[in-house]
Amino acid sequence: MALFQFGRKIDPAKEYSLEEIPIFASLTASEQRLIEKKVRIIEYKRGDLVYEEGTPADAFYVVVSGRFRLFIKARPGKTEETLIYFYRGDHFGETSLLTGRTHSASIEAKHDGLVLKLEKEDFLRFVNEMPSISLHLNRSLGHRLTRSVDAHSKHEVKIVTLFSKEISPASLRFWLDFSNALAQQTKRKVILVDFISPSDPLVREEFQISSLPSFEFFNRSSNSVLDADLKDHLAKHPSTGGFHYLHVPMNERDKDEKKIMGLLTFLTYRYEYLLLRFPGVINDATFKALKQSDAVYIYSGASSVELAETAAAAKEFQQGFGFSINEIKIIVPEVEGKKTVPLDGEETLLGFRIFSFLPSRTAQKEHYEATLTYLAKELSGVLVGLVLGSGAAYGLAHIGVLQVLEREGIGVDVVAGSSIGALIGALWASGYCAAELVDLCRSIDKRSGFFKLLGFQDMSIAHHGFFKGHQVARFMESYLGNKTFQDLKMPVKIVTTDLFTSEEIVLDSGSVVDAIRASISIPGIFRPFFYQGRHLIDGGVIDPLPIHVLTSMGIKKIIAVNVLPGPKDRIERNKIREASRLQRKQNLARQNIWNRLVNQGLDKVYDRYAVNIFNVIMSTIQFMEYEMAESSGARADVMIHPIVREAHWAEFYSPDKFIKVGEERTLEQLEEIKRLLAE
Repeated sequence: MALFQFGRKIDPAKEYSLEEIPIFASLTASEQRLIEKKVRIIEYKRGDLVYEEGTPADAFYVVVSGRFRLFIKARPGKTEETLIYFYRGDHFGETSLLTGRTHSASIEAKHDGLVLKLEKEDFLRFVNEMPSISLHLNRSLGHRLTRSVDAHSKHEVKIVTLFSKEISPASLRFWLDFSNALAQQTKRKVILVDFISPSDPLVREEFQISSLPSFEFFNRSSNSVLDADLKDHLAKHPSTGGFHYLHVPMNERDKDEKKIMGLLTFLTYRYEYLLLRFPGVINDATFKALKQSDAVYIYSGASSVELAETAAAAKEFQQGFGFSINEIKIIVPEVEGKKTVPLDGEETLLGFRIFSFLPSRTAQKEHYEATLTYLAKELSGVLVGLVLGSGAAYGLAHIGVLQVLEREGIGVDVVAGSSIGALIGALWASGYCAAELVDLCRSIDKRSGFFKLLGFQDMSIAHHGFFKGHQVARFMESYLGNKTFQDLKMPVKIVTTDLFTSEEIVLDSGSVVDAIRASISIPGIFRPFFYQGRHLIDGGVIDPLPIHVLTSMGIKKIIAVNVLPGPKDRIERNKIREASRLQRKQNLARQNIWNRLVNQGLDKVYDRYAVNIFNVIMSTIQFMEYEMAESSGARADVMIHPIVREAHWAEFYSPDKFIKVGEERTLEQLEEIKRLLAE
């Protein structure tokens, strides 16, 4: 049996995982070890140049944290122009390495950040020796390299293949809705190219047209396309800023990959998002399109047979085309309002993540639209993640953060939290606004707080933990009921720890209350929570600020809140207490002997109480958590650190001072948050 590693010291130079970086995610474990031996982690400060245009290419770079911008310097008659931003997991420098040309633009650190640097010789060797790297580069660069390698597009083009083994009106309905959501969210030019024959009547109904001629591209002798060729074949969605639809019927015999490349090249000049809907059979033309795609979205039926076929297709896309798990999205519709059970555990399919059990378009309209919005924002790289850290009563400062975000209209798309951060994040995601959370906290006063959250009946045999945790679970149930993660208004990731393996367990399905109960199981204070075959304890002891939970999902804009006091904060708190005690003694010197004796006795009682077992446990845990949170926080785009130095970790009955400082520290970072969202 493995003993639980109570705390772990993080080496900042190794605080990344190749499994979280798309270009390396599909490598074998041995291949990843070879990469790790060769890469160097380089730190850049805000404003540092990674390289300048016109200089020789000498390395390949992958962003670990921070943001970097690609720009062209000012020239006579032209101002400096920013072309694109790179976030964690993005890479740059490969075009010049592969073409043998000098850099055509410069890279600057927009904020402090870390990158992995792989020297030119090692990069070229790995490209030749590791097929999955080559496949990934072919896909990410293919449709860009169809243009001049010297030129940069005014917009970044993304190509997505839409795939379903069985062609059905339900899948087409989803693709049409997704295309429209993407156009509405991004305000960019979106086109859905439908290669399935024959055309579906649903298209005519959706676009409010009596007929739409198909573009018989594969029957033409020429591979090139002109604007005039598409003039009478494009349909525009009637919604404001709606997407375009083009029907290009393709039969199994249509295998001319040159034609598909000619069409895609033409469309990349005119659209920023190309959604390609193909038949279930992969021929040469489909193969070529997949090699140019940035992601694959698979629509699957809910039966066991359909799920098995979807799993096989996903595995083929991963192994044959180099797609990472985060680049393969599996959509499974709900059946009669209930989620089906996948093949190997809830919400996974042979190792592949099922993005969502798609709610009913009619019966669950709000959830259905929320799913589409999330997918659209995810594809466009603008999802905003909020990480709420652990910290017992210090975590009440999270509510002040939420107040500012709500007041300023700053949208959050996904929340990750440990311990108190998991509790507040889940309550917020369930629909409670910040003001309601303030009222909830104020209802826990000094007299009733113990009985609401703990109580004498909840006391336990000490060798398991001082409290069973039943009372706090009942308290949470009074606000969350029997809600599951599927009932929340946004995705929430709750972090816990396996007691016997020290594994970080991320809960995002099933009962919300059970997940929170596991995450707040402070060792020694609450009993470990037995859930899904594991004994789970407080997530904060292994990951108090779970930023990597969101980075592993591909979230590129992350706001993190670390409420844990550091050594300097604790030293200052002690100084404040000593100054207060000295002032009290000076005041007592002017009082009678009886008052002096009583207060001296109270001081002795306080000194003895201050080293009670609860303080020993919590202080020890939080010492280590702070170091881990500080290291993890380097990967956040915006870090908020609201600390009340004179406070105590158990002051749940004094929420206002925590909430106030949370609000103040967030306001200090507000402009930085707005800049992040604007990029």
